[in-house]
Amino acid sequence: MDTEHYQPEDDYGELVQRSTYWVRALATTMGIWPGQFVSMRRHWYRRLYYFMLLMHWLNTYLQTEFFFRNLGNLGLVVQGLCSFVSITTTGIKVMRIHAYEAEIVQLWQTLQDATFIKKIRFLRKTDRGTIFQRIHKLLARQCKEVQLNLRFYTLVVGLVATNYSIIPACSNLYHQFQGNAFNRSFVYNTYYPLLEPFKRRSPLFELLFCSESLSGYTTWAGVVAFDGLYVAMVLYAASLMRLLRDLLHETANPRLTDAERAFFQRECILHHIRTIQLIEKINEIFSPVLLVQLFTSTSIICVIAFAASMHADEGDSQTMLMVLYLIAAIYQLFQFCWYGQRLQNEGTELPRSVYDAQWELCVQRFKSTQHVLLLYSQRQIEMRAWSFSAMSLETFSTIIRSAASYFTVLQTLAEE
Repeated sequence: MDTEHYQPEDDYGELVQRSTYWVRALATTMGIWPGQFVSMRRHWYRRLYYFMLLMHWLNTYLQTEFFFRNLGNLGLVVQGLCSFVSITTTGIKVMRIHAYEAEIVQLWQTLQDATFIKKIRFLRKTDRGTIFQRIHKLLARQCKEVQLNLRFYTLVVGLVATNYSIIPACSNLYHQFQGNAFNRSFVYNTYYPLLEPFKRRSPLFELLFCSESLSGYTTWAGVVAFDGLYVAMVLYAASLMRLLRDLLHETANPRLTDAERAFFQRECILHHIRTIQLIEKINEIFSPVLLVQLFTSTSIICVIAFAASMHADEGDSQTMLMVLYLIAAIYQLFQFCWYGQRLQNEGTELPRSVYDAQWELCVQRFKSTQHVLLLYSQRQIEMRAWSFSAMSLETFSTIIRSAASYFTVLQTLAEE
């Protein structure tokens, strides 16, 4: 049969690069973006990763030391618990991306080259120009959404991360210029074994302050890299499912012969299989960390709301930071669940598209294959937090309700 493959327009590669700039840039500074896409020498790039990871987990250890030495002080533990949980989760995310470098390379090349769409064979008898234009618009909307999302997300997470360093730095400078007697403030609540008696002396204080600030940067970069990659890949999978729904209507095109309809029907089935395999690969990389993220988000939202309520009457910068942190934490959870819901919606609508393809006008063999496709399309398609839960708006509302319940319990304990 006379067929033709879809070829992305010349600006598609540039759209992908521009829309995912912050993911690639921040992942590169962490040493976790695939090495074949980075110009730095391999051995230096690997050393960068180990250095960043070492500084990240060193700060996590110092915060753990602080918690164990201040378990009786609820206020101090609550204030530092959020940053501790976030840094720990981010460390897991960074290590996950690095461990699955080969798989991420495959997924990225699939996205950047539109590989799955280019594999579909379109019959020349169909209105290919309209179909190809529709595909390009679908991919362009996908890139635009990823770009806007990452810009906003990078800004919000960056504000939270930098404020942890900016607020204590400004406070230290202000008191120093005023000549006031004060204890220098660090970025996080940390305890330095062996260095605790003289950690506020110069130049040791400045060195430790910079190391904690670097840990804040690794948290920001790691969060944006992992979460942004999740958004880009899940949205691409949702776009492939949406494309399949559109193509199914072409299988009953009256201008096609029975053999041509069966041929294009087979192309749709193959595209469906490839898309399912892609979603399984995405789940393989992200699902264990998504489970950690659900528990992390529950604890962070609960603890931050409780800490903000404790300091609500003070109106200090710490309260403002907690409110900003709460907004970022809720948006982070919403982002995971929203794009998981988008993918789930496309999978839910697929059986209807299969049924609405005017199969009743076709020959019996086509009807039988369409019936099998209808049964197969009812398979649940979703992003999962391992086997615990699907990433959906229902999960988002459940987490928020759970966090509110734990918040009430903490308030009750604090009043007692």
